[in-house]
Amino acid sequence: MNYVRGFAPWLCYAALSPVDWRLGTSAAALAALILLAGQLRTRTVDLLTTATCGFFVVTAGVALADPGSGLQHWICALANATLAATALASLAVRRPFTLTFARAEVPREFWDSPRFLGVNMVLTAIWAAGFTLGALACAAVVDYDHSATVPLVTAQVLAFVLPFAVGGRYAARARARAAQALA
Repeated sequence: MNYVRGFAPWLCYAALSPVDWRLGTSAAALAALILLAGQLRTRTVDLLTTATCGFFVVTAGVALADPGSGLQHWICALANATLAATALASLAVRRPFTLTFARAEVPREFWDSPRFLGVNMVLTAIWAAGFTLGALACAAVVDYDHSATVPLVTAQVLAFVLPFAVGGRYAARARARAAQALA
C-alpha cells in the first residue's frame, strides 16, 4: 500500500495523460505536492517524493505554458529516466528509496541491520533496472512513431509492473530467510 501512495502522482499521470497531457501532469503535480506537504509535516521527506514533485511541477508548468511542446511526446521516456536516476542516486548514497516503504512494513529493530539495507539495495536496483529499461523502451517507441500509443503504454506499464512483481518475490524470499534465521 505504501508503494501505491509513493507512486500516486505517477499513477495519476498514467491514468489522466491519455485524456490530455496537461490534465495528467497537473493532477500528478498536485498529488506530488500533497504527498510532499504530508512528508514535510512529519519531517520524513524522501528522495523519491522530492524528485517526483520536481518532475511534475516542471512538466505541468511546461504543459500549461506550451501545450504543443515536444515534451509531450518524450515525457514517458523522461519520466522513467527521472525515476531511474532517482533510484540510482539513492543507491549511490546507500539510502535506497525502497527504505521508506520497507520501514512501514518491518519492525524498527531491523531498520539498522546490514541485511535490511542489503535487501533494500537489491530492491532499489530492481526498480532502477525497470525504470532504465522503461526509459529506453519509451524513447525507442517515440523515436520510431510518437503516436504509437499501445506500445508506449505497454512499455510504461511494464516499467512498473515487472519491478513490482520481481521485487515482491525477492522481498518475500528475504522475509522468509530472515524469519528462518531468527527461528
